[in-house]
Amino acid sequence: MNMRTVRQSAAFPTVAILRKGGPKVVKDGKEAFGADLNDRFRVDWLPGMDASTKELFLGIYHTDQPHSLRAMIAFPSVWQAWSTTNEAYWGSTRFAWADNEHYLSLYNPFTWEALIVRGEPFKPFIPGEMLKFPDRQGQPKTFKLKPTTRFDLFLPELVACFVTFQVKTKSSGDLVNLRRNLAAIQAAADALGQRTGAAGIPIVVSRREDTVQWHKAPGQTVAVKKWLIDIRPDPASKWALTFAERLGALALAMPLAVEEDPAQDEDLLEDGEEDDGRQSAPPGQASAATAVPSSGAARGKAQGAANGAAADALAPKGPKDWTTFWKVAVPGLGVSQEQAQKAAKDRDALEAYRALRQAM
Repeated sequence: MNMRTVRQSAAFPTVAILRKGGPKVVKDGKEAFGADLNDRFRVDWLPGMDASTKELFLGIYHTDQPHSLRAMIAFPSVWQAWSTTNEAYWGSTRFAWADNEHYLSLYNPFTWEALIVRGEPFKPFIPGEMLKFPDRQGQPKTFKLKPTTRFDLFLPELVACFVTFQVKTKSSGDLVNLRRNLAAIQAAADALGQRTGAAGIPIVVSRREDTVQWHKAPGQTVAVKKWLIDIRPDPASKWALTFAERLGALALAMPLAVEEDPAQDEDLLEDGEEDDGRQSAPPGQASAATAVPSSGAARGKAQGAANGAAADALAPKGPKDWTTFWKVAVPGLGVSQEQAQKAAKDRDALEAYRALRQAM
């Protein structure tokens, strides 16, 4: 799935940002990010929003740090509410913005000189590239663009407000996981073939702990536990039950069309422990190990196909009938019980029987 840059999205007014960490704190005189809330979100209310919306939200969830939110896909495509860009900030101000191909805007973060506006002049974006600018004291400062993912949520319980809660994350693990989640939801909607697409699908937005591979250094990968954002259809919703029922109705029983001859499928042949000791049969003559099916009915069909005739009525009807076969079923053979048991263990028993039938 390609990363969206210019937001091809539709959204109601955004009233809050869902973040994964606590409020910023001051450490050693510097502002730092708050600790990760692990299995919770923090609802960061935007200034100027209607106070009644916040009151209604708190009346439903009873906290501004919920474990999960009940939301809904409000548009035919989940990607209409999705956006991912590469961004760099100085303080709270974004001064660099790029997609996977080129820069969309770029300013000097200290002088605010416009270097790129609306993609002009063209400057290719190189992942991992470091931007360097001298600060006001002339000291060089370096910046790196990081992917920033946004996904707009419509909360049906706040339908009277018609507002959006926006999930925002700069984690590459979240980016990969959310992209997979949303692609699966969109694929499920497309499978039903509805014109409304993903619109109306109830979802649950939560966080789950998972292991991600962190490329610590070239050639060095470390497994790290992270609490990722997770989006899934609500399993308790009516949509989930309807989805399962419709898929069952759509999955018609169709015959499997193959180009190979099923009789030549090696997976269907007997595979014993003595396969390595088998000797290959002469050309035009089937070996006993591959010619003896496991069931009596299949063995009879294989015998008939080998002789170019119908199934032999004298062939054993079960896997344990070889002793009786050599002792009774072949007229005039007159073998003893001991000879019959020995013949039953002979891997070339079927070939011996064929030679006997040709001599009779």
